[in-house]
Amino acid sequence: MAPVPPTLTQEQRVAASRAAVANRRRRAEVKKLVKSGDLSLEELFSLAQNEECVAQMRAYDLISALPAIGEVKAARIMKSAAIAQTRRIRGLGPRQREQLFQALVR
Repeated sequence: MAPVPPTLTQEQRVAASRAAVANRRRRAEVKKLVKSGDLSLEELFSLAQNEECVAQMRAYDLISALPAIGEVKAARIMKSAAIAQTRRIRGLGPRQREQLFQALVR
């Protein structure tokens, strides 16, 4: 039998909803900073160590947010670095991070 989600009170649901909205806004802000070049990959990875919502970003979303990289190029970079489409920033290993940096420096 599948686990049953916990029963939340109305206040808990509202608090969870507000937290989710705040996390989505923060991730959108970080993607905007990456796209504008105000936030480098190194800075983003160090930020992900301190902020859970940034660590939960999908690696694909990060790569496609970089300037001059669209969906096709992002998919190609992820494939060459052996990163799954669903992998999150927190889940990237040291080798994957290194391959990602090398692919983006070219």
